[in-house]
Amino acid sequence: MELICEKYREKMPEDEAYCRRPNEYCKFRTACIIHFVGQERRRGAAAGQSAANRPKKATNSE
Repeated sequence: MELICEKYREKMPEDEAYCRRPNEYCKFRTACIIHFVGQERRRGAAAGQSAANRPKKATNSE
């Protein structure tokens, strides 16, 4: 599915969606699916990185 930035009328595919100008004011941001998808993707990536960086628990195998 292709998403459209309401402010700049830019089209982008859903799998590449992220806000291109997150530091600029945007009156559409609170209802913006592109902003939401990008945030979820960042959270998922951060959670994946923190899980990968955690030390593994040692197991006692006697």
